[in-house]
Amino acid sequence: MFAAVPFTLNLNQTDMKNKIHTHTSLEPMLKVNAFIVETSRELIIIDTTLTMSDSIALKQKAESLNKPIAGIVLTHGHPDHVAGTYNLDPKGNIPIYALPSVKELMEDTEEEKHKQWSGMFGSEWIPKWVYPNQMVHDGETVSIAGVNFFVIDIGSGGDSDANSIWLLEDENKAAFLGDFIYSNNHTYMNDGSILRWLANLERLSPVLKKFNKYFVGHGSTADFSFISKQKEYFLNYCGTLLDITKGTGTFDEETKKKFEQKIISDFPQYGCQFMVGLSADKVASELLSKSLILD
Repeated sequence: MFAAVPFTLNLNQTDMKNKIHTHTSLEPMLKVNAFIVETSRELIIIDTTLTMSDSIALKQKAESLNKPIAGIVLTHGHPDHVAGTYNLDPKGNIPIYALPSVKELMEDTEEEKHKQWSGMFGSEWIPKWVYPNQMVHDGETVSIAGVNFFVIDIGSGGDSDANSIWLLEDENKAAFLGDFIYSNNHTYMNDGSILRWLANLERLSPVLKKFNKYFVGHGSTADFSFISKQKEYFLNYCGTLLDITKGTGTFDEETKKKFEQKIISDFPQYGCQFMVGLSADKVASELLSKSLILD
């Protein structure tokens, strides 16, 4: 059994209810979310989208609220959550908060991600990333614009090797989860560990149960029931992979297509369908490495 993460909720911060604005990108493939926490005097941006157009639109949305940006939070280091920081703060003058591991992952993968995706997005691709300048750590309470966030470093048990959860300590009872949960979307599993991810969903359930709303990177606002839905998705994905490949974990063109069709048919309303096939070989490799494939 995993021990629950210790956490104490403090609601005595402000007489005004902070507002949370969701900004969903128009880019059709990922439709990534960013969030603006509006306090009485300032704004906090959580994740910054992927493309030129979407991050400029995020900046314009923030400007329409007529309050300065007090800080930017980056939940993890994938391009669709960090690239747009350039258009919000090209010189890195605003405090940009993240785990050291998130900054390190950005530094290690920026060149690779540019090569991988810039051709697809063309002029919409942001060619330069702005890095975090305020390091935070697991278990810390971080105060931004008079609002407290409790930070959880979930490590490699998510969609990459560096992930964080930011719990907003106010009457909203909001949890900003990055890509820890995908709300009615197929899940990207190509850069992380699905087995540790499952373990972290179980481990963090007692903490997340205290929160009413989950603001996630892809899809609509979720709640505690989505932890079970995410587990169900992972178990279905792994089970179907073993079934389709007859326990070998090896795909050919026919079995890969069959696998994708089965997962999509099992979750017909889910977006990001391209992720089903994208993650298949990585998940199969992980299962093989853990000796879970049957002879």
